[in-house]
Amino acid sequence: MDNLELQRILLANPFSTHPDVLAALAQDADLQQFAAELQQQERELEDALQVPIPPMLAERLLQLPEQQPKSHRRWFAPLAMAASIALVSVLGIQLYQESFATDLGSHALAHVYHEENFMLSHTSAQPLADVNLKLADFSASLQDWQDEIIYARYCTFQGVRSLHLAVKTDSGYATIFVVPKDAELSYSEHFADDQYQGLTLAMAKANIVIVSSNASDLKQLPKKLTDKLIFSA
Repeated sequence: MDNLELQRILLANPFSTHPDVLAALAQDADLQQFAAELQQQERELEDALQVPIPPMLAERLLQLPEQQPKSHRRWFAPLAMAASIALVSVLGIQLYQESFATDLGSHALAHVYHEENFMLSHTSAQPLADVNLKLADFSASLQDWQDEIIYARYCTFQGVRSLHLAVKTDSGYATIFVVPKDAELSYSEHFADDQYQGLTLAMAKANIVIVSSNASDLKQLPKKLTDKLIFSA
């Protein structure tokens, strides 16, 4: 795979885990920096896209001509960068999408690894009212929830807008994803790798995916979520 093809893959998905991409990144410092800048740009754009764009506005913006980027980077064509920025900015499309993950468990594990360093550097106590504002987008709310939530951000699962939560636990923290049922990923009730293990709860309007490095979290959180995470009719 040549360098141009690697750049195209990274432009489409800066967090790609394709074996050829990972091998190239391990050997090419310039490509590493290119990927890191794209990843940071996507995170900054996600910060700016916490409020959904009204559908009519999105349709009108799609009719605008592509804008040239303000700065030129030596690794790729300015026009490609402009197209990438325009699409992501206007539509807020598919952050952290893993093309090679076909089930909920694999996608959740990939997402945890990709987001881990960023998440750990942006943890802070999240008021339950703020978390419930985000959960309202999924017709859900946490009622009488006592555990401290330290991270709450929108994300995507196979292009479907989802919610990424981190909950403080006795062992550190556990990750919880609220994934709408229309995400085109096969259901995986239990999954694990060398570092993390997880499970999926099939709830009324979403699948709830829990991931943790500590087995005790997976014994406690499912019951709490079943009791406290309420979906509206």
